[in-house]
Amino acid sequence: MIMPGHAAAEDPERYHPESNIRQYLVAKSAAAVDPAILPAAVHERWAVTTPATIAQLRALAVPPQLPPDGRSEGAEKTVWQLTATLQAYRREADGDYHLVIADDSGSTMIAEIPNPGDITSPSHFAGQIANARTAFDNHFQITEDVSAASAPAAMEPGGGPQFEQMSVPVTVTGIGYFDFNHGQMGVAPNAIELHPVINIVFNG
Repeated sequence: MIMPGHAAAEDPERYHPESNIRQYLVAKSAAAVDPAILPAAVHERWAVTTPATIAQLRALAVPPQLPPDGRSEGAEKTVWQLTATLQAYRREADGDYHLVIADDSGSTMIAEIPNPGDITSPSHFAGQIANARTAFDNHFQITEDVSAASAPAAMEPGGGPQFEQMSVPVTVTGIGYFDFNHGQMGVAPNAIELHPVINIVFNG
């Protein structure tokens, strides 16, 4: 399902697995952008973290145009910080961690910690993503091979690795990204995500 007015309806190339945006997010993970080629104003914005709530991000309007090979102005070029409850996670086929985070009212959205092995160098956020991944692995004592080729221990009825359920307070920092709604667990009404996650703190 594509949200009304979402550019994916006009620009499916943005979401194709081999598209420029997929390569931008995975091979470069949107965080692997060489700072040397970033416009100065954009580069400076990465140093600013904006506190927000899940409700505020879910209320954002989807931009009328989502670039096929980059990020739109505003939310997709903002570093957001959310305090939330981690309700579930799983490792996706591409090696990313799909996190479902929720606020006190139960409203959810998705956050993604990329597989550090998919990030090319030089990378603006590679070190932070790797640290976030390590923090996550250490907290949940994840020691198995997390490459895309690894076979998951359990599968959902509809296919794909099974979600681990939990209720863990966290503070998550990441870059905004408008995906499209295709029924993924925890998706926000506007399909905004924190992708990539560049920091995660387990509270309490």
